[in-house]
Amino acid sequence: MKPSACTEYFIVILLLVGNSFVINAQSHLYTEAEVIKNEKSLAELEGVDKVKTLLKLSDWYEMSYNNPKTLEKAFLYAEEALRISQNLHSNIYAGKCYLQLSMVQELRNNNSMIEVNARKAIDVLSKTNQTDDLGEAWVMVWSAKMRTNAPIEERLVPIFKAASQFEKSRNNKRSGDCYREISELYFSISDFHNSLNSLKRAIFFYKAANLKENDIYPISSRLNIIYETEKKSMDIIKLKNKTLLQQSKLKNEIFLRNSMVIFVFLLLIILGLLYKSFMFKKRTNKVLETQQNEINKKNTALQKLVVEKEWLLREIHHRIKNNLHMVVGLLASQTEFLKNEEAVQAINDSQNRIQAMSLIHQKLYQSESLSIIDMPSYIFELTEYLKDSFEIRNTIRIILDIDSFNLPLSHSIPIGLIFNEAVTNAIKYAFPDHKNGVITISLKAVKNNKYVLIIGDNGIGLPPDFDPYNNPSLGIKLMHGLSADIDGKFLITNSNGTKITLEFIFNENNSL
Repeated sequence: MKPSACTEYFIVILLLVGNSFVINAQSHLYTEAEVIKNEKSLAELEGVDKVKTLLKLSDWYEMSYNNPKTLEKAFLYAEEALRISQNLHSNIYAGKCYLQLSMVQELRNNNSMIEVNARKAIDVLSKTNQTDDLGEAWVMVWSAKMRTNAPIEERLVPIFKAASQFEKSRNNKRSGDCYREISELYFSISDFHNSLNSLKRAIFFYKAANLKENDIYPISSRLNIIYETEKKSMDIIKLKNKTLLQQSKLKNEIFLRNSMVIFVFLLLIILGLLYKSFMFKKRTNKVLETQQNEINKKNTALQKLVVEKEWLLREIHHRIKNNLHMVVGLLASQTEFLKNEEAVQAINDSQNRIQAMSLIHQKLYQSESLSIIDMPSYIFELTEYLKDSFEIRNTIRIILDIDSFNLPLSHSIPIGLIFNEAVTNAIKYAFPDHKNGVITISLKAVKNNKYVLIIGDNGIGLPPDFDPYNNPSLGIKLMHGLSADIDGKFLITNSNGTKITLEFIFNENNSL
């Protein structure tokens, strides 16, 4: 018999055994006269006594069914017993009722409900000490899996759990039944080793249950069949392994011989290629040596150009700074001939703006880098300049909180001008009495390349009709315009004084 045919054969046998497996576990049957008597007495019974009677009647109709009507009676009695058990909150009898319903559904060939009711019985009985009934519930799950041809793994799990419960309750007969079915399952997938061990365990439990030798003999015969089958299987495996080994040796010899031929052939090719490569490399080295000399000369020339470029840039920044200082000086000279205070104030504001830009160019030609500004140093020097310019050292206190980072010219000039406008406005307008003034300046680098500049004061704040988005002030317009130049978010608010916030994003990878 081929393995596939053998497997199908044992599946049929297991299903048949599975039905008897469940039926044999039932309780003692009534006589027909007792059934009639108990059915008449149901109306007088209550509680647990009624549940017990209903379950026995359901058993009788289940065990002696000869048509669908008797099975229907068995089902209805079991359902009524379940309803009463649930009202009594009795886990023991609710579990027995679910188990009875599962057995009835098996006889009705309602495969899906067999497992549903068995699982419910397991859930309830797990809370009790009814290990035998719990084992029978797992048997019903196994029976459902067998009837639906579930995978072997899904069939083994419930029957192993059933065996475990029967071992716990020392029900040797049922433990032996479980291991006998486990043996057949393993046999169906040609796992003869586990099949043999499981059948040996079944015989052990049958003997412990004091079964007669005549009852154990068929199982012992089956043990010999499995043993012989395993032996033949091992012999076949050994022969196959021996054949595979001989084939492998033959293939290895052929491979070794072919490999030697290929190795010699490849070695000759490699030697030829190495010689050709050596000659080519010799010619190439002469060319590369000439090219390297030319590259070295060009590198030397480029280094000189870089030095000259840096010198020119420093000179340019120095001249720009000097020119801006000259403009500041011219503006200062112009103020001596002006009598209009607004014009003088406008020129002073322009001087401060120019000084903010001049300071950047001064720091660039004094630093090693010609393109980036150290912001803490720049803000500190610009603050000191404004203190001296407005002579506020003894009247207004300026608190700095600046993170250490660098920004390029494209960002440092707009930020310096915005800083100049904000601090200048705070000094000029926030403290009319010039007493107890505090200006706080914060420039922080936060996550995701985001930077925040906050300039606040504890002065009188903004007037009620102040519109930060439609204001004729040149300073406000200038700050809005400079914020837009660096794609920043500019905000002026009242917060125990005036608070100016500038948020912008600077990514060093995109700074060029």
